[in-house]
Amino acid sequence: MTRKNHMRKLLIGGFATACLLATAGVASAAGYGGAPIKSPYANYDAALQQRYQAMSEMEGNESDSSDAWSYGSKAIAARDGFLVLPDDPANHKLTAEQTAFARPVYTHLLNAYLAGVPETATSDMADAQVNFDCWMNDIEEGKNAARAQVCHTNLVAILTRLSGPDAKVPPAVRADAKRAATVADSTASLAKGESVSHRLLFEFDSAALDGNAGATLDHIVRLAVAYPRSIVHVTGHTDRAGSAAYNHALARKRAANVAVALGLRGLLLDRIDEVQMGESDLAVLTRDGVAEAENRRVVITVDNR
Repeated sequence: MTRKNHMRKLLIGGFATACLLATAGVASAAGYGGAPIKSPYANYDAALQQRYQAMSEMEGNESDSSDAWSYGSKAIAARDGFLVLPDDPANHKLTAEQTAFARPVYTHLLNAYLAGVPETATSDMADAQVNFDCWMNDIEEGKNAARAQVCHTNLVAILTRLSGPDAKVPPAVRADAKRAATVADSTASLAKGESVSHRLLFEFDSAALDGNAGATLDHIVRLAVAYPRSIVHVTGHTDRAGSAAYNHALARKRAANVAVALGLRGLLLDRIDEVQMGESDLAVLTRDGVAEAENRRVVITVDNR
């Protein structure tokens, strides 16, 4: 029997056993979110543990003990080396439109698992599974639409670049290839321990975010979700028009507005480090009193070191 066929037989048997034990209510690894068989992917288990633990802590900080327990249970099962599967859409109350998206994605993830994708794309596969669970949970509860959208967008970007055996994914998965490539580049940098930075520009004497900021903020949150231990540094800057004290206060407002916008997209505020540089760190050197557009900015840096 080949390794692939052996794994397929093992996993299919595991699925059936997990369903049987869940129905019978037997205390076992299935009670912790995993099936009562060992996982063949130690690195994948470690990646899942980290991500589910971060989700558990996030839900705990939001006083959602039920979801904190659910994600924490999956983290425990992954830590102990048991097979941890994505949530079945049948166990969530989804609309017809949501189910039409969720079912083929669920099948795609299971087929990718059976084909050994966790060995060749460990981080992507783990990110896809956790974001899938996150999206279904948040969209069902209806309490955090912004985070549900972040998880959905992140899931689409990841699946766009995942090379599983089943190409029949929803049209949304095949779309947005440019965004997926941008995420892939940034994710590769973070995986190597490098920082990823983006900037937002502001109008003169303004701390208001413009309409172009949304895509950058969404991208930053997707990266932060992919690396739950990373810190997001938000640094406010101004040009040299106005006094130093006034510019320091304006830089603080700009940084605070960006931090709030990231929070509304589901990023916990305790993962955001706000800094106000005012006019002391210019992108373009100018004389005092000069209103330079390139200096009116907030720099957002995701640091995974």
